[in-house]
Amino acid sequence: MWVNYIGLLIGGLVILGCGGECLVRGSAQLARQMGVSALVVGLTIIAFGTSAPEIAVSMQSAAQGQDDLAVANVVGSCIMNILIVLALAALARPLRVSRNVVTTDAPVMLFFTAFFILFAIDNGTIDRWQGGFFVVALVLYTFFTYFGARRQPKVVEDEYEHDPRLRPRPWFVNLLAVVIGIAGLVQGADLIVAGAVGIAELLGVSTRIIGLTIVALGTSLPELATCVVAARRNQPDIAVGNIVGSNIFNILAVIGVTSVFFPLEVSKETLYFDAPVMLFVVVLSFWVLRTGHRISRREGALLLGIYAVYLGWILW
Repeated sequence: MWVNYIGLLIGGLVILGCGGECLVRGSAQLARQMGVSALVVGLTIIAFGTSAPEIAVSMQSAAQGQDDLAVANVVGSCIMNILIVLALAALARPLRVSRNVVTTDAPVMLFFTAFFILFAIDNGTIDRWQGGFFVVALVLYTFFTYFGARRQPKVVEDEYEHDPRLRPRPWFVNLLAVVIGIAGLVQGADLIVAGAVGIAELLGVSTRIIGLTIVALGTSLPELATCVVAARRNQPDIAVGNIVGSNIFNILAVIGVTSVFFPLEVSKETLYFDAPVMLFVVVLSFWVLRTGHRISRREGALLLGIYAVYLGWILW
């Protein structure tokens, strides 16, 4: 029984990772062929692509009545994106932070994280109209990001130019990659939910804990791969922009789209502990991003240390 559930979880994570890679690469190529700037790709398409696993898992969980797993997946991913992914990227190479991220995108991330908590406090549920509000906010954010990026310097356009994996391909090949990526995400999410729920039952722990740890880590792997590679290639805007953009998409797209179809009940544990921790981490990241517009290795180590404390607390 253990072997079966672990096999489902590992298989789902592998398929999820491959699906996310196909979706990101196909989307990025299509965006470039449509004349969209690389900055938009980094803050929107890449961020959306790396958040797609969270969407797939949360939708699948909510459809099966596993609201704890659906919400914990998002909260856990937002926490991990900052305390694990951003930290490891900074340890790989200290990251410069662009003025645009500090003045625009990070405040947007903080604003909607707080809004998520306010909505949940209202009646312990994210209703359809609240999900609709997030979806509309997502459309507006993408719209303003696009037009704001058109005024950015041309140097941003070169960020993907020398990546051999992004050599020009026919548009229908890129479209096929997007379709395959979406199919992989759906199938991978199904396997992950089945494996995670099974393991939670065998261990006697809540699906909330599994969602905050194992599932959140699995769905954050695309962000981790993207950010570490971007940091190693000295592309800090892509690394930092992907994390900030992914957290924004986690709230607006994952919670928003999921709750439009399946209103999400937020457990008291998540509402009064995990969500405030998420808000604290976002505020902390905002402070780190503003200090000298640079994330040092020391700050990366600090973020990792905070996650270790948080993980020990929820598993105690």
